[in-house]
Amino acid sequence: MMLAKPEIVPLLVQLKGALVQEMNDGGMGSLQFVDPEGRRFGSMPVEAAFHDTDGTFVSVAVMLDQFGALWQLDIWKVDNSSLIRIPPPIHVQIG
Repeated sequence: MMLAKPEIVPLLVQLKGALVQEMNDGGMGSLQFVDPEGRRFGSMPVEAAFHDTDGTFVSVAVMLDQFGALWQLDIWKVDNSSLIRIPPPIHVQIG
């Protein structure tokens, strides 16, 4: 079992009961955390990457708003095609 870094623990707490909606990203899988309007980008504490089933590189970023709350889970497949599958955690490179 992998333990979370202390600075990530508050984000894990926010996940409980979080509401999300799909973003219009061409099927890459990005999510917007639903919350009051008027939020904007604040920071990006976690980045990860993996290769999709077709071998295409995929970048993943957890983005926080200006208040430190979860804002977006951004998934970007570098050829802008739809994501085929998220691999098991062992195949995801964090950092």
